[in-house]
Amino acid sequence: MLDVKILTAYPEMFPGSLEHSLIGKALKENIFKISTIDLHQFGIDERMSIDDEPFGGGPGMVLRPDVVEKALNSIPKTHNIKSTKIYLTPSGAPLNQEKLGNLAKMEKITILCGRFEGVDQRAIDVLGFEEISIGDYVLAGGEIAAQVLLEGCIRLIPGVLGHPKSLLEESFSNNLLEYPHYTRPKSWEDSLGKKHDVPEVLTSGHHGNIKTWRHNKSVEKTKNIRPDLFNKKEKKQD
Repeated sequence: MLDVKILTAYPEMFPGSLEHSLIGKALKENIFKISTIDLHQFGIDERMSIDDEPFGGGPGMVLRPDVVEKALNSIPKTHNIKSTKIYLTPSGAPLNQEKLGNLAKMEKITILCGRFEGVDQRAIDVLGFEEISIGDYVLAGGEIAAQVLLEGCIRLIPGVLGHPKSLLEESFSNNLLEYPHYTRPKSWEDSLGKKHDVPEVLTSGHHGNIKTWRHNKSVEKTKNIRPDLFNKKEKKQD
């Protein structure tokens, strides 16, 4: 079972989206468990403050290293298990499918959710947090980012998805974006009276042709939308 610990100023935000759909089912079946550590319980004054002004000036407030350390030390120590500590930040290394696959093999993940202008760098370095970003944009805090990372990770754990073979054809699995999908009706007439048909090859019953069509569409889509991924794939083949 994957044991997830969340260090956050807003514990009420969890489990959030993680208690719904297949991920929620996995939570109920104890494939993973999630617990929160409220940073405010480790504040430094009567107001239980967890942040302070940045040295050198500038806007915003910074999460204190002593608060983070106390919160982290409140978690019972575990030994001889696969574990990692993550701090979610826009300045971290980009999250990708390969990283999610590695996280899915962990037995314990501790996530620090930043707020304000960020976290004192000493806490990140001294306490051994890996800095990860879910994208080139800024959120108000790391709680939503933590749910994104965890959903992407947990769905890769064996037994979570109903059709595990589908993982092999998903976007990024082979440095290609996934091919387009179609379902009923075979011929759809939109509200303007225009008809749109499913590509004929998908209804042909010829599995070889379908496989080729899907691969070609993946290549085409990747070239157009993510040429960086396509170039990465080409370099691997050289």
